[in-house]
Amino acid sequence: MIPFRRPTLALALMAASFLMVSTACKREDPQIRELTQKAAEADKASQQLNQAGTEQQKKLAQAGVNDVKPNAETLQLTDEQKKALEERIKNEKNSSYQALLQEVLDKDKEIKELNTKLAKLKADLPKPDLAKPNDSHYGMAMRFLKKKGVPEAEAKKLVSRVAIMEKLAPGFEVYHFYANGTYGTWVAQGKAKITPNDLMRQEREKVEGERDEAVAQNEKLQEEVVDLEGQKKKIEEEIAGLRSERTNLIEERAKLQSDNAAQVSKLNSLHYVVGTRDKLKAEGIIEIPVFAKDRAGKNWRDEVFTQSLDLRSAKTIAIKAAELGLKKIGKVNVVPGSYLKDEHYKLTISEDKQTATIELITVSRFKNDKVVFAVTD
Repeated sequence: MIPFRRPTLALALMAASFLMVSTACKREDPQIRELTQKAAEADKASQQLNQAGTEQQKKLAQAGVNDVKPNAETLQLTDEQKKALEERIKNEKNSSYQALLQEVLDKDKEIKELNTKLAKLKADLPKPDLAKPNDSHYGMAMRFLKKKGVPEAEAKKLVSRVAIMEKLAPGFEVYHFYANGTYGTWVAQGKAKITPNDLMRQEREKVEGERDEAVAQNEKLQEEVVDLEGQKKKIEEEIAGLRSERTNLIEERAKLQSDNAAQVSKLNSLHYVVGTRDKLKAEGIIEIPVFAKDRAGKNWRDEVFTQSLDLRSAKTIAIKAAELGLKKIGKVNVVPGSYLKDEHYKLTISEDKQTATIELITVSRFKNDKVVFAVTD
């Protein structure tokens, strides 16, 4: 469960590592701070309960007790199931098996205590909103405040003061706290298969490193534009010059965006070279050991890899025998040898031996990498 109090999701993402244990800020309403702390405890208990339930399933499987199914909601055993297991323990002569069954009962006791603790905590908390597909944190917050009778303008102002998750997973539990004109919110995992922290981390991982640089450049240009606009208001006689300068900045920004797009394409592409094995060896691009796979040669350099495949839109490479001056294609070696056939890529040679098709399987592994396809007839 994650408390949201900061003004931007970017800050929330940066703080994800400590949000799980952070406390309410000093300016926060005491009532909201207390509810937030209880929500944190409830989330911790819920996570422990889920973990204990998973461990219980493993213990049941290890003990070979396939006929015992804990309650899907509470993860607890029924009284009948516990009695049956206790009877098995009494009658079982194998001490190891007895210990496994006893671990199941001990774990059930732990699960019961966690359920009791969780129920007590949730009894003191408001009922959370359950996120459905396409629900937004902002929309849920606004609906909550409107139901509380808060005018829309004031509701927007209150929501703007807390960090709002840009994306919710179905099943997330969204808590809303409102007291003395202050709004707070807390997102818990609930029935979702992923935690809010993990979801934010996944979203963060989708953003390539070069985007950070592009954003920084964009912010810098925006600051310059704002500065120029301010000068234009103060110095009317220089308005023509400022407009010209602003146009130049926009063009520069467009160029930076174009350069960034090229960099993004490079980072998402496979850079490769295709040639006959003998020629590649002669040029020093690869080496051919006697008792090992082909490997990079002394002339393995960036400028050698003049061909590229944008992996965002393409996954295959076609090699033509005629283009290599060969009568047929008998074999294609992939260098480096750490790429494994049928695991990282699939190689198909046509029946007439005129075309070899490389289909990339683990596409992410090939991103921004250099590969040699050495062909022999």
